[in-house]
Amino acid sequence: MNIFSVSITKPGTKKYPLHQHSDWEIMYYLSGTGHLAAQNEAFSFEPGSIMIVPPHTAHGSVSQNGFVNISVSGNFNHLFRFGEITVQKDNAAMNGRRLAELIYENRYAGAEYLAALCNAYAHFLLKNTEYEKPIHRVIHKMIDEATQNFSDPAFEMTAVLHKSGYAEDYIRAEFRKATAMSPIDFLTKVRMEHAIKLIEIYGQSISVSELAGACGFEDPVYFSRRFRQFAGCSPSQYIKAR
Repeated sequence: MNIFSVSITKPGTKKYPLHQHSDWEIMYYLSGTGHLAAQNEAFSFEPGSIMIVPPHTAHGSVSQNGFVNISVSGNFNHLFRFGEITVQKDNAAMNGRRLAELIYENRYAGAEYLAALCNAYAHFLLKNTEYEKPIHRVIHKMIDEATQNFSDPAFEMTAVLHKSGYAEDYIRAEFRKATAMSPIDFLTKVRMEHAIKLIEIYGQSISVSELAGACGFEDPVYFSRRFRQFAGCSPSQYIKAR
């Protein structure tokens, strides 16, 4: 019978030192914000964050104002296959929290019943939430930066690549793998889609120069060339067709 260990941190806990287990550990953060330190990486947490830590992986939680989490440790080798810490977020219904609390409430129940609850918890995590590798979080951050700053002519994806913490060729290849386009093509797509949206809203009352400026282009001629490549016609032609 697989033996599971279930515990909860004391309210006000600000630091849990680096440690490791011979089994998997699932941590559900009920309250507090901070980060889980692990070797050379740090994983942010907030209420609803779920960390899955593989066996023999040193880790420890740190929070400036304190945190509370429910920890479930046991053998999940028949379910989990990833080899590094994964970070998840609970679903909108907070079913992960309900399961974690149910496991804690029944931590002294029969071993068979507790094992059934813990395995149901693991199945829920696999089915209803998505785990992210560190590289995926970086790519999502790059996407967020592009969609928030595309109207700034000074914004460049090259600068975002440089500060990603990864080799430029590697992060560019991973970005293409995740989005099916290069970082520069993604930024151009965001800008062109915004231009089309503005045309749909303002029709013939908006000029090409105004469109270019609103989409992060200082040169209307270059903007028009990129728009034609994207939409198959010039922005002037697209405006007249509205």
